[in-house]
Amino acid sequence: MIHNTKIAVRNFLFVLMAAGLFVAGCKDDDITVEENITKVEVQITGGGIDKKFAWEDADGDGGNAPTIETITLLPNVAYSAHIHVYDGATEINDEIEGESNDHLFTFTVTGANLTVSELNTDANGAPFGLESRWTSAASSTGTVNIKLYHEPTDKSNASNPGGDVDFDVTFPVQIQ
Repeated sequence: MIHNTKIAVRNFLFVLMAAGLFVAGCKDDDITVEENITKVEVQITGGGIDKKFAWEDADGDGGNAPTIETITLLPNVAYSAHIHVYDGATEINDEIEGESNDHLFTFTVTGANLTVSELNTDANGAPFGLESRWTSAASSTGTVNIKLYHEPTDKSNASNPGGDVDFDVTFPVQIQ
């Protein structure tokens, strides 16, 4: 019995030591923390409006459907837009901005007379999109799809930049 216990302890210590060497060998860049993006807000400023419109899925994928506010804009106005991203109650914009070279926000407008342009840039001068210009035209309804790409391979190709999608949300839009 003592012999079996010594073997078990020796095996346990060997596994523990091997695990310690594996963890010690990892660089900080090798460790990634996955965010659970539960809320995306679009803050619109201009034309007498300063409002945040929210897409929120508090219980995450697979639970209840998200709640989505309709973005309502006036016609023929240029707006400043700023995206706010949350993991639970914590805004993670600082983390995303700190890694702006590794992120890209894309915008696809369908149906609405709305143009999204002038995306702010990352440290290398490539598109980033945390901030942008939204210009409305005649009254209309439609949607704007916003995606956040992580490690895009081609930031100049907004329709297919490559990389992983951190979030993919669609807001209804009314221009009236």
